[in-house]
Amino acid sequence: NPAVIIGIVLIFLVLSLSMFGVYEFKLPDSWVQKAGGAKQGYYGAFFMGLTMGIVAAPCIGPFVIGLVTYVAAKADPFLGFLLFFVLAVGLGFPYLFLAVFSGKIKNLPRAGEWMDAVKHIFGFILIGMALYFLLPLLPDSISGYILPAYMVFVGIWLLFFEKLANRIKGFRIFKIVFSILILAVAVYAFIPEDRNSVDWKPYSEGVIPEEIDASGVIIDFYADWCIPCKELDAFTFSDPAVIEASKRFYTFKADMTKSLSDEVEALRNKYNIIGVPTVLILDSKGNEVKRITGFVNADEFYDMIKNVN
Repeated sequence: NPAVIIGIVLIFLVLSLSMFGVYEFKLPDSWVQKAGGAKQGYYGAFFMGLTMGIVAAPCIGPFVIGLVTYVAAKADPFLGFLLFFVLAVGLGFPYLFLAVFSGKIKNLPRAGEWMDAVKHIFGFILIGMALYFLLPLLPDSISGYILPAYMVFVGIWLLFFEKLANRIKGFRIFKIVFSILILAVAVYAFIPEDRNSVDWKPYSEGVIPEEIDASGVIIDFYADWCIPCKELDAFTFSDPAVIEASKRFYTFKADMTKSLSDEVEALRNKYNIIGVPTVLILDSKGNEVKRITGFVNADEFYDMIKNVN
């Protein structure tokens, strides 16, 4: 739903403002003091680990909320577990390092400008996530260039205009390397990709012949703002085995982008389409033999169409 996508984009943009100091994400001082108090023994260490999120909330809170929003939008429990597991490891690793090399504590950098510079980097990441979710609403002619162009901007900004903490040699080197990596990825993304796909034709009323002189018909109901639809195009319909098997079929794409139009409503009623993506597979007699909703990988799709006749 475009309205939901816009809502997600706005959440990321609002959260990014906190990273740039427009407002402060702050918990009550009493919570922070209680959570940050020293505890003894194994239980104390475990409790302090559980409460580290509260202590770190002013710094990482907006980013964590952004991560929650991303996982909710993806609706993948395993991905959510994996991302937050990595987040937990990242939060805990510095303490493990300090416990092993406690003599190095005096060499750690003190609080200062470098912390604000790191927050700026996370702010740019949150804006990038907002742009990522915005892509399905943009025309295909420009959507492929939005993120690479943004990465070029971020790389140049960090390299030449972000002056915070430049006095710290280690952070300055990190910023230079990080910026160069961003620019390299952006340049690579600008290189056009030669990707084959199923030979789709636009669907319209009456386009399917009354007598089907092929194994059947495949109709892909899609929308420009639909992320799983783009995943089907990128990972399933571009597979060589799927492309070869699809040559036995009439293959059509039905555009459901303008969801409130009379044409789309007629299509929805005719084929009982609840949402997109929906892929219908009809046999040579025009009977529906398979209905796919959501993303399926290339192997699954190939198995579905290889024996249709």
